Amino acid sequence: MRGHGAAPIALSLVAGLVQAASFWPLEAWWLQLAALATLVVLVLRAPGHAFALGLAFGLGCFAAGISWLYVSMHRYGGMPAVLAALALLLFATYLASFFAVVCFAFARLDAALRARRTRTPARASALALLFAGAWSLAEIARGWLFTGFPWLAIGYAQLDGPLDAFAPLLGVYGVCLFAALVAFGLALAVAGLPGTESANDSHAARAFGAGVALLPIAAGRALAGVDWSSAHGAPLRVRLLQGNVAQDLKFDPRRSLEAMYWYTNEVLRSDATLTVLPETAWTIPWPRTPQNVREAIVRHLRQTGGVVAIGMPLVDDNQAGSASRPGDARLTNSVGVIDASGAIAWRYDKRHLVPFGEFVPFGFGWFVDLMHIPLGDFARGSAQQPPLKIADQRIAFDICYEDLFGEEIAAQVRGGASILVNISNIAWFGDSHALPQHLQIARMRALELARPMLRATNTGVTAAIDARGRVLGRLAPYTAAALDAQVQGTDGATPYALFGNTPIFVLSLGLLVAGLSATRFRARETERGADGSR
Repeated sequence: MRGHGAAPIALSLVAGLVQAASFWPLEAWWLQLAALATLVVLVLRAPGHAFALGLAFGLGCFAAGISWLYVSMHRYGGMPAVLAALALLLFATYLASFFAVVCFAFARLDAALRARRTRTPARASALALLFAGAWSLAEIARGWLFTGFPWLAIGYAQLDGPLDAFAPLLGVYGVCLFAALVAFGLALAVAGLPGTESANDSHAARAFGAGVALLPIAAGRALAGVDWSSAHGAPLRVRLLQGNVAQDLKFDPRRSLEAMYWYTNEVLRSDATLTVLPETAWTIPWPRTPQNVREAIVRHLRQTGGVVAIGMPLVDDNQAGSASRPGDARLTNSVGVIDASGAIAWRYDKRHLVPFGEFVPFGFGWFVDLMHIPLGDFARGSAQQPPLKIADQRIAFDICYEDLFGEEIAAQVRGGASILVNISNIAWFGDSHALPQHLQIARMRALELARPMLRATNTGVTAAIDARGRVLGRLAPYTAAALDAQVQGTDGATPYALFGNTPIFVLSLGLLVAGLSATRFRARETERGADGSR
């Protein structure tokens, strides 16, 4: 790693840090493209260090971009600081390895094409196909493997840029593909293609790169005017509550009761049709709610005709009847909807659980034992849960981390959802960039599926987002407040809602195969030319 390789690797690490900043705090789609283009240039110029360059880029991006995991493990989980930092570094290295593999394959393909003296247009085309296809496949893979961690997929950084118009067609991974393609084009347009044999070839490579960079941007601009949904029913009056309960006090009995009283008072202040409380706003199941709190809420609902959706642990319906003692049944991380009857009229149970926080992966009990996380072993909800029907609207809930998985939310839209609601508690990550990053994820889901997305969170960012991914209203983080909004449900299905990730997976795989096939095609052409010259 010394000598010639050290400087490019250091620069790649810096480029990864820049990419992390392009999500938050800068929220600059063009900066993400520039950072990735820098990585492409470095790999083309130092192909022998391709794997290390990709790893350094990924380490810079993830170590900075998800550094809030350290807060949850050390400050709130009680893990020693050194172990928490090491765990973060190891996890960032695992995520970075996906980028490293892409860069290694990219460099190997270029080496094969150069060895066979492939002409510049064919070489540049093959590299573009492979880089874009391999990068999107890598993003898909890390969003699926070991239950998936798709946080900081590069498509999220493209919000408010021209490429986000591809989201309704191919989802966030489709945006990733076109972002990788544009970044490759920028790299060629600015730095050329190393190993070209003449000035004409160099100019051709730069012109090709400019075209590759500009075409997706132009197509995105053209797609931006397409409206994928239409209004469904009458607007719904909603109230979103943000309690701002510090995580280290959340499960303290006295503070938990104070939070219940605060939430109850905010429910009573409004006659909204739907009031939504955050994830685990109640730290106990609804039947154990103090009687005076229950009576106040039910009396209000009888007067207004509204309902209240509360994030709370609930006894798993599938095990409640089979448990030998009442306390033996496992809990689910749930939304309980309370109506004028005072009972839970409808519930949603979280189905995509967070490793280590909500279930213990096989063989990692020792790691979980290093932390002290209450309610850390939930039962899993059913994959098929019908939406909540209120007036003209059908409302699908998801809980916290679940909104990272667009294909699962797309299934809810196919099930009839006209409004999406996410409840979250990411107080686990303190005053960090996890909050605005999570808002970006919610905006992408709304854009992909052409559905409004409501967010009720403990510490932020509580927001109302329309069906085009635009924030209509939001609360300042780390404040106890309520957000009132009129939300227009929508219907109509985007291509992504209909088909999920299948099209982008097939497209990415096709581009990858096409790029790899270029070497074999060139080899056959070379062999035929040699035979003809004998």
